[in-house]
Amino acid sequence: MGGMKIALLGAMGFVGQIAARDLAGRPEVAELLLVDYNIREAKKFARALSPKCRWAMADVGRVPDLERLLDDVDAVANAVGPCSEYEKTVLLTCAASRRPVASIGDGAPAGSDRREIHDAFRRAGAGAVSGCGMLPGWTDLLEAHFLPGVGTGKGDPVPRRGRRFLFCSPDRFGGYAFFRRLAREIGRPASAPSWAPAGGYFEAGEGTALGLPEGRPAGLCAGIAGGFRIFGTVGREMSAAFLFWLRRSLRPASGTPAAAAGVFPAGEERGPFASISDPQGKVAGTLLAETVLQLGRGEGKGKGLLPLPEIVGRKEAERIASSCNATVKGGLTDRP
Repeated sequence: MGGMKIALLGAMGFVGQIAARDLAGRPEVAELLLVDYNIREAKKFARALSPKCRWAMADVGRVPDLERLLDDVDAVANAVGPCSEYEKTVLLTCAASRRPVASIGDGAPAGSDRREIHDAFRRAGAGAVSGCGMLPGWTDLLEAHFLPGVGTGKGDPVPRRGRRFLFCSPDRFGGYAFFRRLAREIGRPASAPSWAPAGGYFEAGEGTALGLPEGRPAGLCAGIAGGFRIFGTVGREMSAAFLFWLRRSLRPASGTPAAAAGVFPAGEERGPFASISDPQGKVAGTLLAETVLQLGRGEGKGKGLLPLPEIVGRKEAERIASSCNATVKGGLTDRP
């Protein structure tokens, strides 16, 4: 499809701005609508970015706000966080408007939510993808296309094996939604593969480790998130706000990537691994942009809630990584 019109929700967030820059530079995008609650910054950003950009204010938690934006677009990219609060509303509203959508996602919708969203897009005759960031997102691509002896290839079910990690430099990757996720998920100290970036790693749900640069970033984040946890939901919000305020003081050592992600064996001395190291923090936003364009073209991509590796194959993933100066690795490793 030529001359697509794309709506980008959450355009002023960290991932949203990366996706906006990528989409604005694509010749197949005729018009890019930058949507954010911070309309002043969205307007300023749109004017500086490209003549093809427009801007609009919306509260994505309100269905009427979303519906009025979808009449004149071909596809939607959702970079709004925290996804656990807003993603379902965004996806179902897009399905009702028969608009394909790619969403950054904190985790794939589960159970009845997944069935409801999938059925809505099947009825609409459109495709949707949830999980176009680092984890989920790049971890799914690594497991499907780069994990030796495990990936099944494009179009096949992706096996869930081993553990996954997400590493972030808080001063350079993510915004307030990231710190809310950090406050919600960070748990006990965890081991990490020897080939992952150096840092402190913590349990963040079953089979997942969250890594932060060693020293002040890891210690301060773990201390604040853990200390406020006794206050429940209010404490998690307080710790997220405090960490967001302190983020510029959480600079890691020189040469530390902005983000990294990987998949590796669980409880094995030796096994396959695959990882991506992102020095500038661009691959999540660029993946979101690539996915929404693939869905917008609608060339045999299927209908319903679709697995990311069915939309973005190995060649596309390698192209995205190369364009962002990111490094993808895969092989066998000895776990210490």
